[in-house]
Amino acid sequence: MGKTYGTLEGGREVLLTFDDGPHPTLTPKLLDCLKENGLKGVFFVIGTRVAAKGGKAIVKRAFDEGHRIGNHTYTHPDLTKLSAAQVRDEIKRTEALIAEFLTTHKLFRPPYGAHNATVDKVVSELGYHTVLWNVDSEDWRKKPDGWIAPSVESIRNRGNSTFLCHDIHPTTVNNFPAFLKQVTAVPKARFVTYA
Repeated sequence: MGKTYGTLEGGREVLLTFDDGPHPTLTPKLLDCLKENGLKGVFFVIGTRVAAKGGKAIVKRAFDEGHRIGNHTYTHPDLTKLSAAQVRDEIKRTEALIAEFLTTHKLFRPPYGAHNATVDKVVSELGYHTVLWNVDSEDWRKKPDGWIAPSVESIRNRGNSTFLCHDIHPTTVNNFPAFLKQVTAVPKARFVTYA
């Protein structure tokens, strides 16, 4: 069971995904924004941040509000540089923290999108489905709001967009309402959830 997208003729479907959280103040602010706009997304969380004070409560809030929770490893390493056992440990340590928030269709995103045959094999053995992206906001680099225009243009030019940004940067969270406003102005654009 995965996400089925439309074509440009049928509309532009946008899946919102957020990496590297939860952040103690920024993730709740983003959740407020998404709630106000009636939108759902996928939060790919890092185990060390979930384990930090208040982290699990934020993940629970996201889950309770209808967002999907995905595994983004425990320490955010380049998995292609690790052994199969190390890759497994990175995923399992985070799963131990978020197991109650995972559905039977478990989602995983490798840090930096870096994966190889070893990573793919471990991910599959652990019952996860890898979710990458095709619209990278580069919000970590194009601050404060330079990420918005190219992201919106990229969404405008495709039928389906899996949009990547990060809920750990103030510049992203503070400018997210402006981004949403510009996407909704794109003809036939609509936000979708991960099935």
